[in-house]
Amino acid sequence: MSLVVILVLVWAAIFVASYFMSTQIEGPRNLDTGFKRLDVLARYQLFAFAVAVVSAFSGIVWRRDGKRILLVGLIPLLITALLIVGVVVTTMIFNRRLSPEEAYQPPKATAPAVEQPAQD
Repeated sequence: MSLVVILVLVWAAIFVASYFMSTQIEGPRNLDTGFKRLDVLARYQLFAFAVAVVSAFSGIVWRRDGKRILLVGLIPLLITALLIVGVVVTTMIFNRRLSPEEAYQPPKATAPAVEQPAQD
């Protein structure tokens, strides 16, 4: 097996492991646990991205062995870019912005009004 194929397999293992490792964090459903999960997911994804870049670079270097090696080396980087574009597009489609009239909410009264007794 060539180095490019091994790098792609390592990338796939890290990429899939990032999701499983982030779900293994135990704790109550609160902000702290959410940040811990996000930290683990982001860390593994950064490692996977680094391996994807090395894989693409090695695919370009060894492209003289054939165009298939170049394509295999670029697959992780292409999948990562496709996922990033997909997340951005779905966020733009499904996260509809409110108009200024819809977004404005008048301030709520903090306490009910109390009538003052009449003074003679």
